[in-house]
Amino acid sequence: MPGQERETNRKSVAHRSLTVRTPKAKRLALQFGVLFVFWLILSGKLELKYLIFGVASAALVTFVTQDLLEPEARQRKKTPSRVISPLKTAWGLFSYFVWLICQIVQSNLQVAYIVLHPKLPIEPGLLRFRTRLQSRVGHILLANSITLTPGTITVDLTEGTYLVHALVPQAAGSLLEAKMQNKLEAIFGEPEEPQPEIRWVRDDGSLL
Repeated sequence: MPGQERETNRKSVAHRSLTVRTPKAKRLALQFGVLFVFWLILSGKLELKYLIFGVASAALVTFVTQDLLEPEARQRKKTPSRVISPLKTAWGLFSYFVWLICQIVQSNLQVAYIVLHPKLPIEPGLLRFRTRLQSRVGHILLANSITLTPGTITVDLTEGTYLVHALVPQAAGSLLEAKMQNKLEAIFGEPEEPQPEIRWVRDDGSLL
Protein backbone atom coordinates (compact mmCIF):
# COMPACT_ATOMS: atom_id res chain seq x y z
CA MET A 1 0.00 0.00 0.00
CA PRO A 2 1.35 3.48 -0.87
CA GLY A 3 0.36 4.88 2.54
CA GLN A 4 2.12 2.09 4.39
CA GLU A 5 5.24 2.50 2.24
CA ARG A 6 5.38 6.23 2.96
CA GLU A 7 5.00 5.57 6.69
CA THR A 8 7.73 2.91 6.56
CA ASN A 9 10.06 5.28 4.69
CA ARG A 10 9.34 8.04 7.18
CA LYS A 11 10.19 5.78 10.12
CA SER A 12 13.33 4.57 8.36
CA VAL A 13 14.52 8.15 7.76
CA ALA A 14 13.74 9.08 11.37
CA HIS A 15 15.65 6.04 12.61
CA ARG A 16 18.71 6.89 10.51
CA SER A 17 18.56 10.50 11.68
CA LEU A 18 18.42 9.38 15.32
CA THR A 19 21.30 6.99 14.72
CA VAL A 20 23.42 9.84 13.33
CA ARG A 21 22.53 12.22 16.15
CA THR A 22 23.16 9.75 18.99
CA PRO A 23 26.96 9.38 18.50
CA LYS A 24 27.28 13.15 18.16
CA ALA A 25 25.32 13.69 21.38
CA LYS A 26 27.55 11.20 23.17
CA ARG A 27 30.69 12.93 21.87
CA LEU A 28 29.44 16.33 22.96
CA ALA A 29 28.43 15.00 26.38
CA LEU A 30 31.84 13.37 26.86
CA GLN A 31 33.63 16.49 25.65
CA PHE A 32 31.61 18.63 28.08
CA GLY A 33 32.34 16.21 30.93
CA VAL A 34 36.09 16.20 30.26
CA LEU A 35 36.20 20.00 30.07
CA PHE A 36 34.18 20.42 33.26
CA VAL A 37 36.37 17.97 35.20
CA PHE A 38 39.45 19.75 33.85
CA TRP A 39 37.98 23.06 35.04
CA LEU A 40 37.35 21.59 38.51
CA ILE A 41 40.93 20.35 38.73
CA LEU A 42 42.33 23.76 37.77
CA SER A 43 39.99 25.84 39.92
CA GLY A 44 39.76 23.63 43.03
CA LYS A 45 36.51 25.42 43.92
CA LEU A 46 33.30 23.58 44.81
CA GLU A 47 31.10 26.53 45.77
CA LEU A 48 27.86 26.85 43.80
CA LYS A 49 28.80 30.05 41.96
CA TYR A 50 32.09 28.54 40.80
CA LEU A 51 30.35 25.36 39.69
CA ILE A 52 27.93 27.47 37.65
CA PHE A 53 30.86 29.31 36.06
CA GLY A 54 32.47 25.95 35.32
CA VAL A 55 29.35 24.53 33.69
CA ALA A 56 28.88 27.69 31.61
CA SER A 57 32.54 27.72 30.53
CA ALA A 58 32.59 24.02 29.62
CA ALA A 59 29.32 24.39 27.70
CA LEU A 60 30.61 27.42 25.78
CA VAL A 61 33.89 25.74 24.83
CA THR A 62 32.02 22.57 23.82
CA PHE A 63 29.71 24.60 21.59
CA VAL A 64 32.53 26.57 19.96
CA THR A 65 34.83 23.57 19.38
CA GLN A 66 32.26 20.88 18.58
CA ASP A 67 33.42 20.65 14.95
CA LEU A 68 36.88 19.50 16.07
CA LEU A 69 35.51 16.05 16.90
CA GLU A 70 32.88 15.86 14.16
CA PRO A 71 34.04 13.35 11.53
CA GLU A 72 30.92 13.96 9.41
CA ALA A 73 32.05 17.56 8.84
CA ARG A 74 35.37 16.35 7.48
CA GLN A 75 33.61 13.84 5.25
CA ARG A 76 31.58 16.67 3.75
CA LYS A 77 34.86 18.43 3.00
CA LYS A 78 36.09 15.21 1.36
CA THR A 79 39.19 15.12 3.55
CA PRO A 80 40.50 11.94 5.19
CA SER A 81 39.72 11.62 8.86
CA ARG A 82 39.91 9.25 11.76
CA VAL A 83 37.23 9.07 14.45
CA ILE A 84 38.81 10.47 17.59
CA SER A 85 37.44 10.80 21.08
CA PRO A 86 37.62 13.82 23.41
CA LEU A 87 39.94 11.88 25.73
CA LYS A 88 42.36 11.16 22.89
CA THR A 89 42.19 14.79 21.81
CA ALA A 90 42.86 16.00 25.36
CA TRP A 91 45.82 13.63 25.71
CA GLY A 92 47.11 14.65 22.29
CA LEU A 93 46.95 18.33 23.21
CA PHE A 94 48.69 17.66 26.54
CA SER A 95 51.48 15.72 24.80
CA TYR A 96 51.81 18.45 22.19
CA PHE A 97 52.12 21.21 24.79
CA VAL A 98 54.80 19.23 26.66
CA TRP A 99 56.70 18.86 23.38
CA LEU A 100 56.18 22.56 22.60
CA ILE A 101 57.56 23.59 26.00
CA CYS A 102 60.69 21.55 25.28
CA GLN A 103 61.00 23.28 21.91
CA ILE A 104 60.61 26.69 23.56
CA VAL A 105 63.35 25.90 26.10
CA GLN A 106 65.66 24.64 23.36
CA SER A 107 65.00 27.72 21.20
CA ASN A 108 65.58 30.01 24.18
CA LEU A 109 69.03 28.50 24.63
CA GLN A 110 69.71 28.90 20.92
CA VAL A 111 68.68 32.56 20.90
CA ALA A 112 70.64 33.22 24.08
CA TYR A 113 73.76 31.75 22.43
CA ILE A 114 73.28 33.99 19.37
CA VAL A 115 72.76 37.11 21.47
CA LEU A 116 75.79 36.42 23.68
CA HIS A 117 78.05 35.47 20.76
CA PRO A 118 80.56 38.25 19.98
CA LYS A 119 79.88 38.07 16.23
CA LEU A 120 76.09 37.92 16.64
CA PRO A 121 75.66 35.18 13.97
CA ILE A 122 72.14 35.92 12.79
CA GLU A 123 70.71 35.14 9.34
CA PRO A 124 67.23 36.67 9.40
CA GLY A 125 64.92 35.59 6.65
CA LEU A 126 61.35 34.90 5.65
CA LEU A 127 60.06 31.46 4.77
CA ARG A 128 56.80 30.67 3.09
CA PHE A 129 55.20 27.24 3.23
CA ARG A 130 51.79 25.61 2.91
CA THR A 131 50.30 22.98 5.20
CA ARG A 132 47.54 20.44 4.57
CA LEU A 133 46.10 21.05 8.04
CA GLN A 134 42.32 21.48 7.69
CA SER A 135 41.19 22.37 11.23
CA ARG A 136 40.78 26.09 11.86
CA VAL A 137 41.77 25.63 15.49
CA GLY A 138 44.78 23.65 14.29
CA HIS A 139 45.85 26.57 12.10
CA ILE A 140 45.54 28.94 15.05
CA LEU A 141 47.55 26.59 17.27
CA LEU A 142 50.26 26.24 14.62
CA ALA A 143 50.52 30.00 14.05
CA ASN A 144 50.72 30.71 17.79
CA SER A 145 53.15 27.85 18.41
CA ILE A 146 55.50 29.34 15.81
CA THR A 147 55.29 32.75 17.47
CA LEU A 148 55.74 31.34 20.99
CA THR A 149 58.94 29.58 19.93
CA PRO A 150 61.84 32.06 20.27
CA GLY A 151 63.55 32.81 16.98
CA THR A 152 60.44 32.52 14.81
CA ILE A 153 57.26 34.56 14.43
CA THR A 154 54.21 34.11 12.21
CA VAL A 155 53.94 37.16 9.96
CA ASP A 156 50.95 36.10 7.87
CA LEU A 157 48.50 33.21 7.47
CA THR A 158 46.30 33.03 4.38
CA GLU A 159 44.32 29.91 3.44
CA GLY A 160 46.84 27.48 4.85
CA THR A 161 49.91 29.36 3.59
CA TYR A 162 52.23 30.67 6.30
CA LEU A 163 54.79 33.45 6.12
CA VAL A 164 57.26 33.10 8.99
CA HIS A 165 60.19 35.27 10.03
CA ALA A 166 63.16 33.34 11.43
CA LEU A 167 66.21 34.72 13.19
CA VAL A 168 68.32 31.87 11.78
CA PRO A 169 67.33 28.99 9.48
CA GLN A 170 67.93 26.48 12.30
CA ALA A 171 65.16 28.12 14.33
CA ALA A 172 62.59 26.77 11.87
CA GLY A 173 63.86 23.17 12.04
CA SER A 174 60.57 21.66 13.25
CA LEU A 175 58.72 23.41 10.42
CA LEU A 176 61.22 22.34 7.79
CA GLU A 177 60.77 18.70 8.85
CA ALA A 178 56.97 19.12 9.27
CA LYS A 179 57.22 17.90 12.89
CA MET A 180 55.03 20.66 14.31
CA GLN A 181 52.45 20.32 11.51
CA ASN A 182 52.22 16.52 11.82
CA LYS A 183 51.85 16.60 15.60
CA LEU A 184 48.83 18.90 15.23
CA GLU A 185 47.39 16.84 12.38
CA ALA A 186 47.61 13.73 14.58
CA ILE A 187 45.58 15.50 17.28
CA PHE A 188 42.79 16.41 14.86
CA GLY A 189 42.73 13.02 13.12
CA GLU A 190 44.26 14.21 9.86
CA PRO A 191 46.87 12.32 7.78
CA GLU A 192 50.53 13.20 8.04
CA GLU A 193 52.10 15.32 5.34
CA PRO A 194 55.58 15.23 3.79
CA GLN A 195 58.15 17.91 4.36
CA PRO A 196 56.76 21.13 2.86
CA GLU A 197 58.27 23.03 -0.01
CA ILE A 198 59.75 26.13 1.60
CA ARG A 199 61.04 29.28 -0.07
CA TRP A 200 63.60 31.24 1.91
CA VAL A 201 64.13 34.95 1.32
CA ARG A 202 66.44 37.28 3.20
CA ASP A 203 65.17 40.56 4.59
CA ASP A 204 66.81 42.32 1.63
CA GLY A 205 64.81 40.20 -0.82
CA SER A 206 67.66 37.97 -2.05
CA LEU A 207 67.32 34.20 -2.04
CA LEU A 208 69.14 32.19 0.60
